[in-house]
Amino acid sequence: MSDLPISVDTPARHDATQSDWAGLVGALTASGDLLFEWDLVADAIVWTGNAAKVIGIEAAMSMRSGDAFLRHVHPEDLPHRMVALNRHIRNNDPLDCEYRIRGMDGTFRWIRERAVARVSPTGQPLILSGIIRNISRRKQSEAQVAYLDSHDKLTGQYNRARLHEALELMLDTKRRTDLQGGFLLIVIDRLNVLAEVFGEDTADHIVLTVAHRIERCMKSGDIVGRIGADRFAVILHDCPDNRVAAIADSFLDAIRQLPISTESGTMHVTASAGATVFPATARSAGDVFAQADNALRCARRLGCDCYLEYRDIPAHNLTGRPDVLIAEQVKLALRENRFVLAYQPVVDATTGKIAFYEGLARMRDENGDLVPAGSFVPVIEQMGLMRLIDRRVLDLGLQTLETRPDVRLSINVSGLTAVDPIWLSSLSSRLENRRDVAERLTLEITETVALDDIDESSRFVGILGNLGCHVALDDFGAGFTSFRHLRTLNVDMVKIDGSFVRNLCDHPDNLLFVRTLIQLARGIGLRTVAEWVETEEEAAVLKREGVDCLQGWFCGKPTIAPDWQQTVFPVG
Repeated sequence: MSDLPISVDTPARHDATQSDWAGLVGALTASGDLLFEWDLVADAIVWTGNAAKVIGIEAAMSMRSGDAFLRHVHPEDLPHRMVALNRHIRNNDPLDCEYRIRGMDGTFRWIRERAVARVSPTGQPLILSGIIRNISRRKQSEAQVAYLDSHDKLTGQYNRARLHEALELMLDTKRRTDLQGGFLLIVIDRLNVLAEVFGEDTADHIVLTVAHRIERCMKSGDIVGRIGADRFAVILHDCPDNRVAAIADSFLDAIRQLPISTESGTMHVTASAGATVFPATARSAGDVFAQADNALRCARRLGCDCYLEYRDIPAHNLTGRPDVLIAEQVKLALRENRFVLAYQPVVDATTGKIAFYEGLARMRDENGDLVPAGSFVPVIEQMGLMRLIDRRVLDLGLQTLETRPDVRLSINVSGLTAVDPIWLSSLSSRLENRRDVAERLTLEITETVALDDIDESSRFVGILGNLGCHVALDDFGAGFTSFRHLRTLNVDMVKIDGSFVRNLCDHPDNLLFVRTLIQLARGIGLRTVAEWVETEEEAAVLKREGVDCLQGWFCGKPTIAPDWQQTVFPVG
């Protein structure tokens, strides 16, 4: 065999010709495989093929025995390979396993081994014959796919799914150790405006810079993920109650402290945050996310560069009752038909006429007194029960439209309801052949919910449009909506988030932001509603900026007994 074009150790073959064996060796060389025959009794291995090329080892010199071969197997993979061999010999299971092997250069290569053992009549293994193939490229590709499946492409941080898994593990650890962890949701203020004005490349640069600043604030054991276009989540490994605020402020300070240099110029960026601790008040990762998200929403209503902790949300301080008890009270109120709508007028900014009403869910307690929505809605959202309320609100809203043909009404749709086939089926059946009712109904979905799954939201909006309903994008400005998103969603109206309208006259940044949002909506023909309008001065400024409608206490508070005859409000 010395005349073969490769360097091999060739076992004697009594049942094949020299030509047949040369052909087999050539085929192995072309396929990149190694053939081995391991005499298990004598512990001697004969290799056929280019071992140096396949696994980086001169087999004839370094792997003549099984012991020498196994010394090259990665220590973490060796037990797996030995178990596979034992199962093959004892149970006749196929021997087909993948593991890492160290080459002469010290690097590990992934290989796939497929082999079969020959045993004596008494069952003693005699010879193991098999093929080894280098699969490093496939493993690298699989690792890359797995990495992208669990990491954010821009920042390299965990994505939402991977962070959720990490949070579940951390939660379980804290339960067993009686220690406390923390969870921060951090959102870059007004990133959507920066993206619209300066372009998405600039926005990506800002996101990447903020990601690095967050990472520099983290301690050993902390975990960070980018879970949305403009938001991050940080799992805090060690977070005592009395340190939550200070830790959160250190992150926000790191983000605001220095301006960010971009190709579009220097940007001063701030962020807002919501926080909670666990496992004291949270039973699952979903609970932790929901609590921090509620805190973040409340923080953003205070303005930019703000922070709030879940336990400090006013609604929870007011109730002072366990979440489960609140949920049971809500279910009982639904069974006893103690839910009603409070109607708040939405006024045309030019004429002062009522354009439509928004129907807001209100609950009566056992004594008939109205319960503030803030005392039960955050809990119901957290526990996934908003669909029950949404179904009742739909019933009440349609009843109003059927009995008041002169009224136009909008009602809110939660994220869970937007993918609830029962709710959608009920709406479709109620509006069948009732175009006159459908055209007076507007469904409001929040911007953040709409952007979670833009394709599913677009489908939902399309179905509502086919029924004849209008769709409004609520809390506009709180997310990361772009022209492309608005075109894809194809909504009819946007409602500018009230946190940007409040104190509009005292904060030039708020005015600039609202002006940009109005121009963005007007650019594709959408009507605009400004929420939380509380003063005549704010109404006048918004009217001058070109907003279409106004909503807030200046125009009228929500009431369960509206004066349907009133049609005009003074708006300056």
